[in-house]
Order: sequence, then C-alpha cells, then structure tokens
Amino acid sequence: MMTIYNCRYHVPRSFIQDGVNELVLFEEFGGNPTLVNFQTLRVGTACGIAYENKDMELSCQGRPISAIKFASFGDVQGTCGSYYKGTCAGQNDALSIIQNACVGKESCTVSASESTFCAADCTEDISKRLIVEAVC
Repeated sequence: MMTIYNCRYHVPRSFIQDGVNELVLFEEFGGNPTLVNFQTLRVGTACGIAYENKDMELSCQGRPISAIKFASFGDVQGTCGSYYKGTCAGQNDALSIIQNACVGKESCTVSASESTFCAADCTEDISKRLIVEAVC
C-alpha cells in the first residue's frame, strides 16, 4: 500500500509494486514541474544535486556511504545512475573531494561552490551544480 500525503503528485500504477514502495521526491524552488521524471534505482544508491553556493547533504539513512560512483561540479548531464560530465567542470577533482568528505560516514555535507571545486569554465548562462551518485 502506498500513502501519498500531497495530492499534487500522481504516481503511475506501473511504478507501484506489491509490498512496500518508497517514493523519494526532491523539490526545488523555481523549478519547472513539467521536467519532472521518474527514475527506478536499485536500493543502495543515493543521488544528490546542489546548485551553486548551496550545500549538499548526502545520507544513507543510518548506513555508511561505501563509495562514490560519480561526482562533478559544472553542467553535469544525465540522470541518476547515468550521469556524465557536460561541457564545463570545476578544475578540482570533484570525485576525490566527495570521496574524502563522505566515504565511511553515514552522512556528509559539501558546499557546491567554486571555493571548494575551483572555478568552472562555464559561460555565464550555464547554471552550475554539484551532482553526486553515492553507494550505500
């Protein structure tokens, strides 16, 4: 049985399985609701997005973060499970920074900023963001 507390969301029946279902919904201010998409992930993967000058908190819900599969600061493309670097990225190695800050911990917080990842070679019209895929 699935309980949704906000009547604004419609979950297609094809996504609902017998037994317990978990819906993780990330909302953002100023986002475009027509760009929302559903992603089916295997349990144990956590993905996070933080726009420039915001903090990202990764958590494995009481379990340690065991690995970081992907991390980049810039104009990252793709979806959780299949991210890839876009046309611009921060000069510092985002994967190493996130691994050092998060692996072995139950949660961690990282600032999505140029002071952390160094200047990204993006044009002004590109919105920079930190995207991370962690393994719990």
